Amino acid sequence: MKVKIILVALVAIVLSACDQTTSSKQVLAVKQEQKSIVKSNAKITFDVEGMVCKMGCGGSIRKSLMHSGAVARVEINFIEEAKTQEVIVHYDSTKMNASQLKALIEKTNDGQFAVISEASEANAK
Repeated sequence: MKVKIILVALVAIVLSACDQTTSSKQVLAVKQEQKSIVKSNAKITFDVEGMVCKMGCGGSIRKSLMHSGAVARVEINFIEEAKTQEVIVHYDSTKMNASQLKALIEKTNDGQFAVISEASEANAK
């Protein structure tokens, strides 16, 4: 009797595990479809104040900008002990403008960062 219960339990576990694998594959496929390739046609450089490290602060800024759906690439030129850090954003200007990018940076990490200056460059790749 115990063997039958164990066997039924094992079959139920295997079937439910297979079922979960299928749904996770479907979720992955949907996420990949949602990610569209952004073609940049503009480049802007921001001097950002408030960054204390490249990995944490730079990563937060990069993540915020990349999730906008209009940014193709973000470069962080972090120099230890510098008052401002250079953040270079390659983006699609038909989807977002410079002031929107600036607002995203300044909103990141609950307003930790301030954009001091910016320099745009159109048709950059």
